[in-house]
Order: sequence, then structure tokens, then C-alpha cells
Amino acid sequence: MEKRYGAVGRQDGLYKIGRNKWELIYGFGKDNEDDETGWNYRQRFSYKPGLDEIKSLINSQIDADIDEETLSGMIWNGKPVRIDDEFQTNILGVLAVLGMKGDALFPKTFKLGNYSDSTPAFHTFNTAMEFADFAEALMAHKEGAYQKGWAQKQAFEESGWLAFVEPSTDESNG
Repeated sequence: MEKRYGAVGRQDGLYKIGRNKWELIYGFGKDNEDDETGWNYRQRFSYKPGLDEIKSLINSQIDADIDEETLSGMIWNGKPVRIDDEFQTNILGVLAVLGMKGDALFPKTFKLGNYSDSTPAFHTFNTAMEFADFAEALMAHKEGAYQKGWAQKQAFEESGWLAFVEPSTDESNG
């Protein structure tokens, strides 16, 4: 689905916009809370899609959003954290030997991610406890992102908007 800007609220539904044109609109968000307008996800079709196709598209979009939130949405001690596979492997490696070595492993510096200006965000962990607290925050972030996704999927299923809003259109537009 494509993110389109200029929306002032949710417009969830499947809209007939021409003779052989349909547009699925789902969700609403803002990049910054202070913005007056935000965005919706949209997908155009040259046919009327079925309910299974619509559900699949929306669930795939929710999954993609949650993957992005999990990967790049964590801020820890004011620093952005990017939780990619390499980062997770490094964290797990330290956790694996943490019980045996404890504070003897530290200090240990990690690149957590990048700030919006692409400047790297580093943090030096000085104790095993500080690192364990970080790992716990990382797990809580991932769990929270997954729970958010599950809640969005459930809300979508229960919303009832899938009765398809079909405003009147001039058939000659198609």
C-alpha cells in the first residue's frame, strides 16, 4: 500500500472512484504530532477486490509497520536504537557470557543506531547491570511493538468498516 499525505483523519473503506477504479483507504497517522494533516494508506485497483484480498493487504501493511517499529522505533536514554540482525547477535553474544564474566566484560561500547542527521549514536555500558537493563528495555520494546500490531489486527477485524463504503461516483469518470 502507498502512504499518501494530506489526510485529516481516518477514511477506512473501499471507494469506487470510476467505472473500473476502486481505491482502498486504510489507517491514519502523522509523522509529527504537531502536523495539521497526516497520511492514509491507499491502494488502487482496476477491479473490485474481494474481502480476502483486502484483509491480506491490510494485514501485510500492519506487519510491515510493526517490523519497522521494531527495527527503528526504540529510543533508549535519548539515543536511537536500530535492532537489526547483527545488533541482536551482538547483544545475545554479550548476554551469553554475562553470567560467567559479569562486570569483567565492561566497559563495552556499542553503536546503538543513528540520529536523524545520520550521526552515529554510541553508548558505553559500564556494568553488567546497566547492560542487563538495556537488554530488558530492548525486549520490552519488541514485545510492545508486537502487541500493538496484534491489537491493530484485532481492531481491524472488529471494526465493521469492511461493509465497504461506496460513495456515489459519476460512472463516466472511469
